Amino acid sequence: MHRRYFDHVYNELCVAAKRRISRYDLWLLIWEGGRDPDELGADEARYFVEHNLGPFLREEGVRLTPRARRRLERSILRFDPRHPTPEEWMLRVLDRQDRAA
Repeated sequence: MHRRYFDHVYNELCVAAKRRISRYDLWLLIWEGGRDPDELGADEARYFVEHNLGPFLREEGVRLTPRARRRLERSILRFDPRHPTPEEWMLRVLDRQDRAA
């Protein structure tokens, strides 16, 4: 379930940047910070936002308005892996339709 945090952080960063960012660079940043991206949880996500988000965005050449930055931070910090993401929800709906047909 923890891998979902990493996937969520990555997806939200791409949406905020309006382009794909380097998944590998994000992975390395978290790993080199002493955290396992596969085991990323709420505390690790908070640490990332507080200590690494700004430098990572600068390194990737992403400029966000203060409002967009706050929105990104809130989206990362409010994620609850117990609830399906919109993508997961749609995949379930499509899977049910395929089985019914």
